[in-house]
Amino acid sequence: MQSGLFILINMCVAAFVGGITNHFAIKMLFHPRNEVKIFGRRLPFTPGLIPKRKQDIAKSLGEVVSQYLVTSEGLQEMLQKPAFRQKAVDTLSAKLNSLAESEDSVKDVLLGIWSEEEWEALKGKALQSARSAVNRSAVSMWAAYGLEEKPVKELVPGWSEDKRRQWSEQAAEMVLKELGDTLLSAEGQRMLRKMTHSMVDKAGGFLGTMAALFVDEDKLVQKLTPTLIGQLEGGRVHRTVADIIAAKLEQYGEMPLGALVQSLAGEPALELLLQKLEQVLPWEEWMARGEQVTIAEIVRPRLAALQEALPQWVDKGLGMASSAVPALVKSIRLPELVQEQVERFPVERLEQVILSVSGKEFRAITWLGVALGALIGLVQSSITILWLK
Repeated sequence: MQSGLFILINMCVAAFVGGITNHFAIKMLFHPRNEVKIFGRRLPFTPGLIPKRKQDIAKSLGEVVSQYLVTSEGLQEMLQKPAFRQKAVDTLSAKLNSLAESEDSVKDVLLGIWSEEEWEALKGKALQSARSAVNRSAVSMWAAYGLEEKPVKELVPGWSEDKRRQWSEQAAEMVLKELGDTLLSAEGQRMLRKMTHSMVDKAGGFLGTMAALFVDEDKLVQKLTPTLIGQLEGGRVHRTVADIIAAKLEQYGEMPLGALVQSLAGEPALELLLQKLEQVLPWEEWMARGEQVTIAEIVRPRLAALQEALPQWVDKGLGMASSAVPALVKSIRLPELVQEQVERFPVERLEQVILSVSGKEFRAITWLGVALGALIGLVQSSITILWLK
């Protein structure tokens, strides 16, 4: 009976020592967090193993990740797998279908990225950049083609004596027709009556008095109108006007474009061109209309073509990504990045992560210590009893 009690006590003591030893050994991986000093001397085994070797662990982990886990070859192999390619195609295809049904406007999407104030600022910069780009292009083309000094006749396609005469005839016909239509209009008739009245007033003397008494201005205008129309339709007036226009065309044709615009508009040609571009290009209106366009209106008409071209785009994109992987991995300096992140990681959080993953194993180690301690106590007690006998 005494031998059994002796063995039981030894087994319990040894089991307790084994369990508590393993428990503290596990705890000493993380505790204490900082070194402990007694009388100015550091207590051994402080801080715990992981806090003490955190930098070494971070460095080793960075090397392991970069050399064995996240490698250029591994990433390239993953990108080239058919399953990965198909998943990318399916994901993008689903996204396109979703966009084809989206009622969000372009502005709604942009406001999901930037705030109202940021978007307004970006829009202002975009409009200014567009204007500047157009102005720079205009100035560049103006200088590249030497438009300031180039004669007008060299800029007009088909410029020749025959063409100039043809244009003069057409212009004279248009001018005289427009003038005739104006004389026949109500405004033209009022103008003729005003001219007739002015002529009578300027006659003066006895003749002017008699004209004022007996001349009916309305009848005079009615008689003058057919005469003036007949003169305008006559060949002599037509030839005279055509000759004047032809002479002016010849004169203008020899003038440099810059000088011609300067003489007609009263300001430099390039400045006038830039002003006109500013007036005829409604940037704000285009931008406002573009903001209201829905994503569905953009994607839906092109959905079939986009879906058909999607596999090719994915292949090209994955090919480019695969080619860029070595340089990308090298540029991000993965070992240093992992090391920095691990060093920043709090030990408390690291302990929680490890215990959440390996808590059962650590408890099993503790109970294994209990079991081994009990076994050692049994063996030791048995040997002691046999020896004493």
